[in-house]
Amino acid sequence: MFASLETRLVGALTLIVVFTVLLQVVTQREAYALREQSDALIQTSAIAENADQFADAVAKLRMATNRGLMASETGGSSDELTDQAIGIGDQLGRLRNSGMVFYDAPQAGNPFADLDRHVAEILEVQKHGATRSLARRIEARNVAMGEFADGIVDRAHAQRRSAQQQLVASVGRWQLLVLATGLVTILVVLLALFDISRNILPAIRRMHGNVQRLADGDLDIEIGTFRLKELQALSHPLETFRQNARAVKNLAFSDPATGMPNRRAFLETFGKLLAIGGERRFACMVIDIDRFKHVNDDYGHAAGDDLVRLIGERVKDHLGSESVVARIGGDEFAVSMPLAEGKQGFVLASGLVDAVRAPFSLGGYAVAVTCSMGVVDVTAGDEAQDVDDILRNADMALYASKKSGRNCATAFDLAMAQERSIDRALEKDLEFAFERDQLRMVYQPIHSVVDDAREVEALVRWRHPELGDVPPSSFIPAAERSGLMVRLGEWIIERALADFAQWPDMFLSINLSPLQLQHEGFSGFLLDACRRNGIVPQRLFLEVTESLSIERNTRALLTLNLLRTLGFRIALDDFGTGYSSLSMVKSFKFDRMKLDRSLVMDLGQDPASVAVLEAAVTMARHVGAEVVAEGISEAHLIGATKSAGCTHLQGYYYSKPIEAGEVLGYFANAGDDLAQVA
Repeated sequence: MFASLETRLVGALTLIVVFTVLLQVVTQREAYALREQSDALIQTSAIAENADQFADAVAKLRMATNRGLMASETGGSSDELTDQAIGIGDQLGRLRNSGMVFYDAPQAGNPFADLDRHVAEILEVQKHGATRSLARRIEARNVAMGEFADGIVDRAHAQRRSAQQQLVASVGRWQLLVLATGLVTILVVLLALFDISRNILPAIRRMHGNVQRLADGDLDIEIGTFRLKELQALSHPLETFRQNARAVKNLAFSDPATGMPNRRAFLETFGKLLAIGGERRFACMVIDIDRFKHVNDDYGHAAGDDLVRLIGERVKDHLGSESVVARIGGDEFAVSMPLAEGKQGFVLASGLVDAVRAPFSLGGYAVAVTCSMGVVDVTAGDEAQDVDDILRNADMALYASKKSGRNCATAFDLAMAQERSIDRALEKDLEFAFERDQLRMVYQPIHSVVDDAREVEALVRWRHPELGDVPPSSFIPAAERSGLMVRLGEWIIERALADFAQWPDMFLSINLSPLQLQHEGFSGFLLDACRRNGIVPQRLFLEVTESLSIERNTRALLTLNLLRTLGFRIALDDFGTGYSSLSMVKSFKFDRMKLDRSLVMDLGQDPASVAVLEAAVTMARHVGAEVVAEGISEAHLIGATKSAGCTHLQGYYYSKPIEAGEVLGYFANAGDDLAQVA
């Protein structure tokens, strides 16, 4: 019962009220008693005073009697005796009126009865002399009156003393009761204050502190136990809230698939490390698993999550407990690591690249992957350090690693930021390039080795008003990032087909972006463009790159199958650069393979390159596809590619990309010579 805050407070207040009321009742009751006893004391004091006056009157009568008995003349004594007798009578009357009981004897025993006769006897003695018997009788009566008066005085004074004693006792009792009741009330108040100050308030302050810390986001506190029932009832929901909030925070700050810290957790943790200051140096890295999509597609997403977790654990083990490793994307990690004096983040990242290459065990099979890294060295004492900006710089360095062929680490430098700003400017300016006629189409001839078929590849060019000619390798990715690739692809098809309509009996190759194939309505748009320009689908080659991964992209695969069924011929560009090309050849029947220029450029310098080229051509011809060798820049490359079995040749040795108005003249003027060279 006493564990309840309500019971204790209500109980204390109730006791205080009860004792306060009791104090009031006792005070009131004793006040009435004191008033009665004070009245009784006043009355007995008045009686005692009257008794004293009565005794004085009797004494005066006796003195007057004695003088009268000795005096020879009776005139003066007679009047005095009469006055004294009258005074005694008046005093007797006052005593009776005040409530004094004079005597209990019968009327005959009253010495003051017939007082006038006593006076008359005294006067008789004065006139005629006293007989012995009369004198004795007068004297006896005077003595009786004196004794009677003394008895009345003693009795009156005794009553007054009794009244005084009762009043004093009542006052003492009243003071004692008031003191006792007041002390008990004060004790109850002190006990309540002690309980409030030593037990209740500290518990409430502790609960308030817990609530405040929870409100501030501190979820590592312990709510603890409380003796007060009300705080106990509150502590259980607070503990439940803390645990739930901590679980939610763990979800918000951790990757649900792997349990690793997520991007938000990394931003907060690394931000706190930088905020500490002290000029400590850190390496901030962004790690990307190369071709991670293939792992998910080949082994499943569960295996992909396991691989990510294993890579994260390996990175953590390699760097040590001071490192912070977080998963910030499907196949991306953010890492921060303190740098020792004289150490560079690039060296640390390069060692990490080597550590990741070792195979990982995923159940019954082993998977070997590589990773690309971007690294930024950061000093905690530098001003204006923003974790997002640091990650953005590390991401630029990662992008440079990707461009360098993956499986490496790259340190950030300011040139990357300038390049990124150019990319962003390209994304912004590309939208205006359509309206301002800054885009144009050029065409590079493709020569057949086996016949005299004439063909060109449509290539887009952009002349920027400030940057000059921007290569497609720069603005095509910008179009894909900015969401303009579909629009750019439609513009290329419209412009190329309009030019192609002027070239009868020729073939045209057009490059397609993966985003175009995934765009709904692309097939209808392409057919409508061909119909408007009077072009049959069989005259068009649609080129896709290995980055499309059509065997893992259902929409793209369906679109290509539909286009091939409609008569378009499908070519695989950059064939021979990796495993994905071989996998795509197995998944889709291509009409043409365009060899990556890296397979052609080293011919004549590296004997192994001839074997690789012949193997790629043999594989393509085995599935019934034509083979185009790109990058023919010198005459000695012609014989090697022809010997390997290539059916078409393309490169600067024959012609650079030319304007649309020069295409017919090119084939008319140089056709015989080019065919002979081929």
